[in-house]
Amino acid sequence: MEIKKIAVIGAGTMGTGIAQVAAASGFDVILTDVDDSMLQRSLKTMDKSLGKLQEKGRLSEDKDTILGRITASTSLEDCAAADFAVEAVFESFDVKKDVLERLDRILPAGVIIGSNTSSISITRLAALTGRPEGFMGMHFMNPVPLMKLVELIKGIATSQE
Repeated sequence: MEIKKIAVIGAGTMGTGIAQVAAASGFDVILTDVDDSMLQRSLKTMDKSLGKLQEKGRLSEDKDTILGRITASTSLEDCAAADFAVEAVFESFDVKKDVLERLDRILPAGVIIGSNTSSISITRLAALTGRPEGFMGMHFMNPVPLMKLVELIKGIATSQE
C-alpha cells in the first residue's frame, strides 16, 4: 500500500512536530485532537516554525504549501482516510488505550499504527488492536522538525515487513 495520507492523533508538542515533518515531506496530514484550541495552537506553532525554516532557506517549498497539506479535526473518525497513523497522545496507558481501540475500529485493514510512546510496552499497546502485526513504536526525538532521528520499535507480534 502506498502511503499518501498520514493521521497524527494528538496536537501536543510531539504531534505538532510529527505533523509538520510529514507535511513538509509531501504527505497529506490529518491532525486530530479532542481540543480545538490545541489544534489551533498546533497550527500556529507550525506556521512559526516553518516560517523560521523558510527564512533560513531550509524548506524545499513555500510554508503555505506545506501548511495546506494539513487538515485539523476534532473527530477521530476523520482518520479513516489515512494510509498510516501515528498516535501521539498524552503518555498515559488509559488515554492511549481509549484512542488505540477507537482508532483500530476506524482505520481500514492493513493501515499500520505507530505509537509515539517512550515508556509503555509496544506489545501491550499492540494487543489493544486487532492488528498487532501492523503496530509499532515510533520514538521521535524532540524537537521533531530539527532532529532527523526516529527510533522504530517492534512489539512481539510486529511483522518484519
